[in-house]
Amino acid sequence: MAVGWRPGDSGRHPISDSAREAPCSSRPRRGWLVMTRNVGTVRFVSAAVGLVLFGFVVVLATRESGTGTASRSPLIGQLVPAVVGVGFNEATFDVDDFSDRWVLINFFASWCVPCEREHPQLAEWSRRHQKDGVVVSIPFGDTEEDARAFFAEHGGDWPVLIDSDAAWAVAFGVLRPPESFLVGPGGIVVAKWQGQITADEVDRVVSDLELKAVDR
Repeated sequence: MAVGWRPGDSGRHPISDSAREAPCSSRPRRGWLVMTRNVGTVRFVSAAVGLVLFGFVVVLATRESGTGTASRSPLIGQLVPAVVGVGFNEATFDVDDFSDRWVLINFFASWCVPCEREHPQLAEWSRRHQKDGVVVSIPFGDTEEDARAFFAEHGGDWPVLIDSDAAWAVAFGVLRPPESFLVGPGGIVVAKWQGQITADEVDRVVSDLELKAVDR
């Protein structure tokens, strides 16, 4: 972990005043029209996402997923908030580096039973999308020690980032785990789920957007 990173007190509510005042990253963000890698199909899909997004979200908001519910979020249709940090594997993760892939951002907790049940589905989705997607897990209201123990027990080789001051929880508007956000190629948030999700449900969203992009 990066020097100075410490998990917050698990007894506090994760959304703290200091997190609300946390400054936004000054690093220029890459928008959905600015892409440098795999500019063929990915650019086409990314541009089309913006064109079909409104009608798609109306459908998505009424769809259930596992025991969770696909829901509205002010982030849908917007550039994903900056997510940059050092994972449990000591590698630096920057969501902007994956603007040519699907990114599934999952807020979880080691004490959360639905999170434990959901974890194999995240692993399955990660396996399916080794070439075009990545899972990112962010502990919510948890300690680094417990989050590490959770992954040691349940597995998972994707990035896990500690949200020590709850800045990401605030940026994404997370209230309780598990909550998940799907970011499309180009860095646009295209879906949000509250509660436990399945790999198939996430892939239905991916397939819907890809098909609508081709139709356009």
